[in-house]
Amino acid sequence: MSSHEPEKGPGISAEYFDFSDHTYGQTSLEEIPARIKAGQFAWIDMDLAVADLRLLKTVLPISAAGWLRLDQLANHAEGIQEEPVSCLWRSEGLLEMVLVGTVCRLNTIDWERCDILLGEGFLVTVCRGASEILAVVRREYAHDFQQHAVTPSFLIYEIWNAQINQFLSTQSELEKNVEGIRLALYRDVNEATLSSLAELSGKLMMLRKRVLPARRVLEDLVSRKTSLISAGTLDFFGRMIETLDRLLADIESNRDILESAVNLTLTFTAHRTNLTMNRLAVVSTIFLPLTFLCGVYGMNFAVLPEVQWKHGYAYFWAVSLVISTTLIIMLKRARLL
Repeated sequence: MSSHEPEKGPGISAEYFDFSDHTYGQTSLEEIPARIKAGQFAWIDMDLAVADLRLLKTVLPISAAGWLRLDQLANHAEGIQEEPVSCLWRSEGLLEMVLVGTVCRLNTIDWERCDILLGEGFLVTVCRGASEILAVVRREYAHDFQQHAVTPSFLIYEIWNAQINQFLSTQSELEKNVEGIRLALYRDVNEATLSSLAELSGKLMMLRKRVLPARRVLEDLVSRKTSLISAGTLDFFGRMIETLDRLLADIESNRDILESAVNLTLTFTAHRTNLTMNRLAVVSTIFLPLTFLCGVYGMNFAVLPEVQWKHGYAYFWAVSLVISTTLIIMLKRARLL
């Protein structure tokens, strides 16, 4: 086994794996065809910010259909990429996967894309810039290769395992924020807290949008078996689907917690408003008859012609009584009293 790091060119590195004697190490692009022919497995990692995809055409035994798929990475290479989702394509003995992970940076959640091309005897991973998923794989694959790996598909397992751990780590961070927002809502409802709640809810939705397509890709791999991935690895993928199902349930649970906290906060606010309105109603009830009497006896009857009538004062009270009775009847019919 070589103890050296993979050979690195301008944005490209290559390694070989021999499963007959469990040796691995760096290799050059020129040696890859011979190593594949000798039964070894090659892993080529490219950084599209630096490397040229055309380099692969000189070393990999891929059919025209496969190159057509690979050429479609040109937009990715040029950085012309909308926010992608995880997906899977199959063509003539090849599997191409697009994995989209989540990376927590300060108060934001970014995404990172990794394109994977798996064929007989080789694996190509294509990213733009540094990939946290592949960094984790490089740190951990050596031990697993020595202790457990029996087929090349172990690398696909390592990549998916790092992807799912990334999802779980993001969910764990968001879950801490959910509890903090919930407690903040109970203490005090202000614009900053509500803004943080809306932002956190958006992050949970974003994570869900990453996890669901990844689950669909795993489900496709498990349900439509291929000779490129061993049965043992597919069994592990089945367990990963269960992990993603639990993760999706946790995401929905956290969203429900936020929604319940908002509803409870609105209930408390409405209750406090009702208490205030009740107090104001009591005060209004006390002052309403006093206001009425002040209005009556504060009038200057000396200049009103009605006071010269024989029963003018009685007419006033009779009209007041009729108006009040009519209003009471109408309010009762409208079920407002």
